[in-house]
Amino acid sequence: MALASQSPRSTRQFQPSQRFGTQFILLGAAAVASLGAGWWLMRADAGSTKIASASPAALASSVPAAGEANLTMRTPTSLDAEQSSGSAHSNNNASSNNSSSNNSSNSGSSLDNIVAEAGREAARASSEVNASGASSPVVATAAEVTQSTPATTTPPASNPNAAPEAPANDAQQAPKKSNGITQGERPAATPAANAGSPAGNLAQGLSLAASEPVKARAMLSSALLSGELSPLDAKRCSDALVEIGRVLAFTPVYNANDPMFFQYTVQSGDSLEKIVRRHKIGCDWRLVQRINNIKKPEAIRVGQRLKLPKGPFSAVVSKRDYRVDICVGAGNERVVLTSLPCGLGSANGTPTGNFKVRVGSKLLNPEWTHPVTGEHFAGDDPKNPIGEHWLGLEGTDTTNAQLAGYGIHGTIDVDSIGQDRSLGCVRLLAEDVAVVWECLGDGAVVEIRP
Repeated sequence: MALASQSPRSTRQFQPSQRFGTQFILLGAAAVASLGAGWWLMRADAGSTKIASASPAALASSVPAAGEANLTMRTPTSLDAEQSSGSAHSNNNASSNNSSSNNSSNSGSSLDNIVAEAGREAARASSEVNASGASSPVVATAAEVTQSTPATTTPPASNPNAAPEAPANDAQQAPKKSNGITQGERPAATPAANAGSPAGNLAQGLSLAASEPVKARAMLSSALLSGELSPLDAKRCSDALVEIGRVLAFTPVYNANDPMFFQYTVQSGDSLEKIVRRHKIGCDWRLVQRINNIKKPEAIRVGQRLKLPKGPFSAVVSKRDYRVDICVGAGNERVVLTSLPCGLGSANGTPTGNFKVRVGSKLLNPEWTHPVTGEHFAGDDPKNPIGEHWLGLEGTDTTNAQLAGYGIHGTIDVDSIGQDRSLGCVRLLAEDVAVVWECLGDGAVVEIRP
């Protein structure tokens, strides 16, 4: 009995001691874990404070600087590969250590790696920003703010008397020329002081063309016939005169303010040819038919009102511009009715000076013999080079009075207009030479300018 009572007591005395030791060990491990966690938290706080307070330049100094070549080759693909490699390496370390001490050590290493990686990312961001020239999105010093902020300037007060500056690139742009006209050329602005000059008349005439065509025609005619306009301005002037002529000249509408035309009422026994001869207009009766848009000349009726030109008619040929200007009137009253393109003699073969239409030389559907080859063309031959109209010219100057055989005629070579291809004559398109033939009568003055 005694032995039986002693055995349980000894066992009960031993078991409490074992439980107490186990509890002590567990409490000690918990304390150590708490101290370690507090130390880790303190390091993490210190590291984050260091990252937040450090400038990109300071963080960049903690890692090796990357050169421009390395920055260029760091593509998004290579960065992703590096991050994947680092993540796999961290996972392998975590799986290979199972004890709490190893985990603590690895946790500390992971935190250090995070701090170091954060420093490297900041350094890379700073380097990339500096390489691109953009301002830093994280921290900007006062100097950087000053450099990145554009200076505020006050524009100078405008000076109404100051001359405008010429464009810097004008001298570098070489103009292109074609047929004597510079492409892209623009006439200079005409100051008010040049009023009455050819350039001034051109500018004012163009501005009045729509509202006051009669006045505009006079100013444009003066500018064009002066011979002082540039090729481009002369082209603009002649084009405007053609448009005005379509309204004032080559239409039955009569403008009472136009001094170059008058109205006539058809009388009994009249014909267009008689009317022109009676009023000594100097043109061919077909011009009156053209102006009044008469389909059948023999069908004019008594009491019909016709618009007639006053005359006299003349022509000015510009060799420089390959243009024939048909004029009406005399002296300072002369104006241009229309302008027509022409072709001239090869090798500068068209003579210059004053001429007149030789009496009896005006021919319709003429026959012609080539003066060089001797080839003969009948009047109704479609291959006749001079077309269906011919006006013979004779010189009135001492320098050209001996010249013979020159004239104004049509052509079947349409591409020769604006070129030097004839034997010296002035050639025009078929429809244009018909107008010249109708306007210029015997003895009409023709001036050929260089």
